[in-house]
Amino acid sequence: MKRHALCLTVDTDPDGLSARVPDRQSLHWEGLENLHNLTDQMHAFSQLRDIPITWFVRADGQLESILGSATYLIETYSNFWTRVERQGHEIGWHPHLYRQNRKEDAAVVITEPTEAQDELVRLWEKIRGAFHPGSFRHGEGWHTPETYTTVERLGFRCDSTAIPGRKGHEGHPMNWEGAPNQPYFPQFDDLCKSGAERSLLELPMNTWTLQAPYDSAPRVRYMNPAVHSDLFLSALKGWEKACRNSSCDFLVWVLIFHPDEVLAGRGPDALHSRSVAETCRNLISMTECLQRLEHGFEWATVSQAAEQWRVHRRILTA
Repeated sequence: MKRHALCLTVDTDPDGLSARVPDRQSLHWEGLENLHNLTDQMHAFSQLRDIPITWFVRADGQLESILGSATYLIETYSNFWTRVERQGHEIGWHPHLYRQNRKEDAAVVITEPTEAQDELVRLWEKIRGAFHPGSFRHGEGWHTPETYTTVERLGFRCDSTAIPGRKGHEGHPMNWEGAPNQPYFPQFDDLCKSGAERSLLELPMNTWTLQAPYDSAPRVRYMNPAVHSDLFLSALKGWEKACRNSSCDFLVWVLIFHPDEVLAGRGPDALHSRSVAETCRNLISMTECLQRLEHGFEWATVSQAAEQWRVHRRILTA
């Protein structure tokens, strides 16, 4: 019987950063504050009780420059992080490598490989005593071979940055065209290709095709349960077929949403429902799909799924 590990992840980005036109200047956290009772809201759905969530927490130079500390979110919401860890959730590191000295300055992505490497190392020395992240996700979904190797050198065993099939706009460093849509060990010189085993495993933010009302055709998007249910169910049909036809007997699916995408006060847009309840119903629809297929599944943190995948791979290659 095929088995699936399902990972629900939240990128704790500020309100407006994940919009169609990202607002990199925004440093408001109403969406994150609204999620402080997320687990209580999920408990209203018996199928979703006690599922572990991986929270990718911002800790980076922009927060340091503008808010006074790279670990601003860890410090400000320390009671919340303590509570979710006690509940079995995972805390991951989610830096956005921006250059921004003053609030009125534009936030510019640091893309030069050596500078980006140095910034990761500098930040790690500042934050490593404040929290102990088990997984890594690079802000805005990009890596270079140099930054990936740096994360590996810092001791992380799982990364969840790749968005298979997606490429950034001109000048943006994101490019995952041709990347696998399941866990893999990236080649050292080409992160979109699977290579020999290494210490840092890539668990992509899995993608599927979904058509928003403003799209002329379906687009490759990461699997986001915060979209409207009719859109999610439409994408789910293709996913169900892919699961049925896959030759793999153990699959990992990493879903992602951002806090303001379920913030009711912002009002729904054409893509996002702004509703925790609708997000929960989408998650249940996914599990019901696997039940129809008579496939086994369990919810896991990103780190847990990475270790399960490693064990499965060792068994296959023994």
